[in-house]
Amino acid sequence: MKKIDKLILKSFIGPFLITFFVVVFILLTQYMLKYFDDFVGKDLGFSVFAELIGYFSINMTPIAFPLAVLLSSLMTFGNLGEHFELTAIKSAGISLVRVLRPLFVFVVFLSALVYYSNNFIVPKANLEAFSLLYDIKQKKPSIDIKEGAFYGGIPGYSIKANKKFDDEKSLGDLIIYNHSDKKGNTEIILADSALMYTILGDKYLVMELFNGKSYTEEDAKKPNKPSNYVRNVFQHNKVVFSLASFEMERTDKDLFSSNRMMKNESELRNDVDSMHNDIIKAKRTIYRYTPRFFNMHLQEVEEIKPKTVVQWEEQKKDTISANSDSIAESEDHLTSADIEDGKNVKFDKANYKRKDSKNSNEQNQIAQQQDSVILNYDSALVAKADSVYAQRNRGNNNLVDKPRFAKNRLKGENRRIESREFESNVYGIEANAKLSQAVACIVMFLIGAPLGAIIKKGGLGFPVIVSILFFIVSYVINTTGIKLGRAGDISNFWAVWTSNLILLPFGLFFLRQARNDSRLFETDYYAVKIAKLFKIFKKEK
Repeated sequence: MKKIDKLILKSFIGPFLITFFVVVFILLTQYMLKYFDDFVGKDLGFSVFAELIGYFSINMTPIAFPLAVLLSSLMTFGNLGEHFELTAIKSAGISLVRVLRPLFVFVVFLSALVYYSNNFIVPKANLEAFSLLYDIKQKKPSIDIKEGAFYGGIPGYSIKANKKFDDEKSLGDLIIYNHSDKKGNTEIILADSALMYTILGDKYLVMELFNGKSYTEEDAKKPNKPSNYVRNVFQHNKVVFSLASFEMERTDKDLFSSNRMMKNESELRNDVDSMHNDIIKAKRTIYRYTPRFFNMHLQEVEEIKPKTVVQWEEQKKDTISANSDSIAESEDHLTSADIEDGKNVKFDKANYKRKDSKNSNEQNQIAQQQDSVILNYDSALVAKADSVYAQRNRGNNNLVDKPRFAKNRLKGENRRIESREFESNVYGIEANAKLSQAVACIVMFLIGAPLGAIIKKGGLGFPVIVSILFFIVSYVINTTGIKLGRAGDISNFWAVWTSNLILLPFGLFFLRQARNDSRLFETDYYAVKIAKLFKIFKKEK
């Protein structure tokens, strides 16, 4: 490795590590604040917090790595340009691409490490983090007896202290209701004062009571006999409470392993394939059960026309033959269910069209009479068919019940299909994001390094602003793409890769400008251009 490569790598690794840990800390702080209420008053201890922070820090790395690469590369080449080191390197005949080569190789290896971390390390850390977070949420808060209020955190007891002193251990005017035997408040303890503390590694709570009385109602020895009532007076007494319910119990981690955040890419893709198979099976089920829903309409029965239909058709034929020149089109068809001996009923779609004759009012009157006949016939036929259908099914059902059931069944199947499609999109996006987040490191490097060479500003000032700007653009595009991808408006590939594909041309553009020593971000360059434009306008006048 040449000295220039060592110089570039040494200049990059320091800012990269600093910015990486700073970004992780900022993201971790913002993320942990969401669960702040779940931590308060539970006396978790430093070890639990350290474990949780460590797991969630790993959870933040997929976002932290690209941002750290962007910021550190911009700072590195900004410092080199600001101290004219980059100019000296170029004057020695070394191109900018050659200067970028060692860092590019480093970022490529870093991207491979990020992909491995996203695929194997992060899912395991998520499993540990969220299972621990669930146990923390389920853990009871530490004992906090408030003045003048009943405390029921200890199972089987209700405790009230009318006075609580500043040392948080001494209590005054104490009342304890013991209903641990689940027979009501059969035991009451009163005390003027008390001192509470824990023993045996906070497994038991001891209350030393002073100057008090206890009242106990014992069970009757014989039925239908009054129970005994016992009263004791004491100057000093101890009551021990078990704090087993306050200990944090760890839940089996396998219960959380089915979540998408706890799986690697291959497992996610297998789940997507399984969901697609479920969708296909659900669609096949709909078509397979369709004949059951509409079996009355799919049966083959002999068609017999009722008298009203026969009469209507005869009237229609006479009308058409007598007025064939005045009627443009008159075509009506009615196909209905046939009822024979109350056994078979079938309805087919009834369509009838009518165009009124423009030359004869008499034809309009005939058509209206025909319509009324058909409508009366339809209502009577439906009523009779309902009665036959009810007899066949031995119930009070009518012809509307089966279509209604079919509609509800189809709605349920469609909701199930939509739900599975949404889940498959979510899992597919998560699978594609494993590699996309790793490639984002390369894209951010191609933006940050040339941009730093153009700006020639180091430190945490202007580079931070530019880095945050590009990060916000990337975040907005990713968020929008994921939202559209989950809704099924775009494919899972475009949902997570759009950000990289949009920002990559910016990186190539900045690289081209940096190779040409562009003054893209120098104000005096634009001042000269604007002055030339003003001179051109003055000459034209």
